[in-house]
Amino acid sequence: MPELPEVAMYQKYFHHTALHKKVTDVEVEDERVILLAVDKLRASLKGNTFESTDRIGKYLFIRLSNNQYLSMHFGMTGRLIYFKDKEDTPRFTKVLFFLDDGFHLAFVCPRILGRVGITDEPQAFGKKKKLGQDALKISREDFVKKISGKKGLIKPILMNQRTVAGLGNWIVDDMLYQAGIHPETVASQLGEAQVSLLFDKMQYIIKTAIDNEARYDDFPAHFLITHRNEGAKSNLYDGHIERMVVGGRGTYICPAGQVLK
Repeated sequence: MPELPEVAMYQKYFHHTALHKKVTDVEVEDERVILLAVDKLRASLKGNTFESTDRIGKYLFIRLSNNQYLSMHFGMTGRLIYFKDKEDTPRFTKVLFFLDDGFHLAFVCPRILGRVGITDEPQAFGKKKKLGQDALKISREDFVKKISGKKGLIKPILMNQRTVAGLGNWIVDDMLYQAGIHPETVASQLGEAQVSLLFDKMQYIIKTAIDNEARYDDFPAHFLITHRNEGAKSNLYDGHIERMVVGGRGTYICPAGQVLK
């Protein structure tokens, strides 16, 4: 599933392709991915220019020249493709934007789990969806307040988009792995220094992922994602990777470095 680094890459891709282009028309190939009627989506977009972008966690927002925002959530398989000729429309395109430079922007989503909508303001949208602050924008102080004292297990708390927006399964596993914290640790048992360390790892992991354009093979060897397979030798601790289920999610740890106390 696209997580914050992938969505940040889609945001960067959008900047290099469709930003400042005017929408001349919109075609919806599958109404299941849009959050409003087709005619209302077209009315909000047609004749308006893509002015700027914003992001909250896994949501991308594109400000239009009418001061509304196009919202995009990419689900498990969504992505954007910018191309010229209509006959080259990618397979699984669900929404197609016609642009005034003669090119097109496709919202491609094979598994139909992505969503496209219109909103008046990203922060209000985030509040309605009960999203926490974006993982790259939240301050250390706010992060510590969000985590410290919670009675639940640390992994599900971090995975909850109400806590911090944008953290997915592999990022949380890597945060806990690099911080040496077992995913079943009760959050209230963590000291402030440990929670602060989790903040540092979160920022480092996400920024590294973005710098490497979310290509896992290019990540530093000490990242769990580079050897996230049961039985693999840990590149950080003197042990091997094990798989378990925490909060209903497949979870990878190295027991030698992540000891449950």
